[in-house]
Amino acid sequence: MDNIQSAVVDPNIIALCRARLAHEPVEGFLLGRGTRKAKVMFVGEAPGASEVMEGRPFAGQAGKEMDMYLDRLALTRAEVYMTSTMRSRPYKEKTIVRADGQKVISRSNRTPTKVEIMAHAPILDEEIAWVQPRIIAPMGNIALHRLIGSHETVTSLHGKLIEGPVQQTASLEDPGAGYQFSMNTYMIFPLFHPASVLYNRTLSPLIEGDLEQLARLITEEC
Repeated sequence: MDNIQSAVVDPNIIALCRARLAHEPVEGFLLGRGTRKAKVMFVGEAPGASEVMEGRPFAGQAGKEMDMYLDRLALTRAEVYMTSTMRSRPYKEKTIVRADGQKVISRSNRTPTKVEIMAHAPILDEEIAWVQPRIIAPMGNIALHRLIGSHETVTSLHGKLIEGPVQQTASLEDPGAGYQFSMNTYMIFPLFHPASVLYNRTLSPLIEGDLEQLARLITEEC
């Protein structure tokens, strides 16, 4: 477990990306964790409350499901790299009236916006460059769209190997410039997000099949 670390990302890039969301409803910050030259780089959506609290990716209930993914792949967190499309937690607030009549503000997770994902895009670019993964597994539509564009969904592509470039920031200074495709190509293997099975247990057989295919791919490539 000693070789688990975060990618080396230029502090200036981190500061720039965080400054872009300084006035947005996001909190905390943590980089991905894992190893360089990882067998697989897993990309999720965004940190949740548990991740921000514990300071590591994929904690809480989703983390338990993620660990089950790894068990089925015969891998440990020390052999992979885990990150997400953005590195701060997007949240929404709701006022709750308690039994004693007192009002309290409750925060819950929410899906990151395209603007928020673009704001943190250079960080994911840097992580991919540092990890140099052969296989990238985007988990869920948010990660899939960040990497290959929004023309497909995980429902249509899960368990299917795609070989090609990934989207990266076109301009570090200008988020409005959007994305361009990388010069490097990768083996991209879309998966359902680990949290998806918590809400839809019928996905379990599909996930099992996808992980079996991914395990065979890892054996062949690594």
